[in-house]
Amino acid sequence: MTTPDCPPGRYLTLLAAGRDAASFLQGQLTQDVLTMEGLLPSALLTVQGRVLATPWVLADADSRRLLVATGLADAVLQHLRRYVLRSKLTLSLAEPTETDREQLRAFVAQRLAGANASSWPLALIRAGLADVDVATSGEWIPQMINLDLIGAINFKKGCYTGQEIVARTQHLGRIKRRMQRYLGSGELPSPGSALRAGESKVGEVVAAAADGAAVELLAVVNLDARSAALTLADGRAFTSAPLPYALD
Repeated sequence: MTTPDCPPGRYLTLLAAGRDAASFLQGQLTQDVLTMEGLLPSALLTVQGRVLATPWVLADADSRRLLVATGLADAVLQHLRRYVLRSKLTLSLAEPTETDREQLRAFVAQRLAGANASSWPLALIRAGLADVDVATSGEWIPQMINLDLIGAINFKKGCYTGQEIVARTQHLGRIKRRMQRYLGSGELPSPGSALRAGESKVGEVVAAAADGAAVELLAVVNLDARSAALTLADGRAFTSAPLPYALD
């Protein structure tokens, strides 16, 4: 099995330091920051339950820190600072350490379930891991990008921003759209590009990566269209492909 290294420049580290750092992040992220160890996926949400970012949380005895997509790092920092109020902590950005990047590579390698990947974007797609960036920030609720299926949401923790929408969606079973993997060819479509079944828009691209002449996508698609051959605006067709975890 081959898993590429997490490339420099892909993420920045958002470090939360101070007495209230862990409890502050606990109230902002879908992950249980207080009890976790090592590295886990998570999400930062709007009050309407939409995913602003999908930071990877790193926890050890001395700190809690987030690996955030570089394009979103400043916006995430400013968003979190609005919630600090009287909490005793500081928030800052830095380059990730090699150790932190290796933890991330190991997590993705485990999720690839034996599949190979020639690039980091392709590894994330084949592992079924959404990496929300600028173009798609605020577009989807967590379940639409399968965060509940990869352990990025702790449904037993206390309150956090956006929790009410996430819990209501989970318990009422109103998940009508899910992220799925698709195969095609040609130029890479941009995140957010529309996918259609016939004349109807049924989904949007989350991420795309090349594998030689082939193209692989993660896309949020209506569940009633998930097995259909979908097309982009230029008419190129994409067919469904498996993920390393079940959607049902």
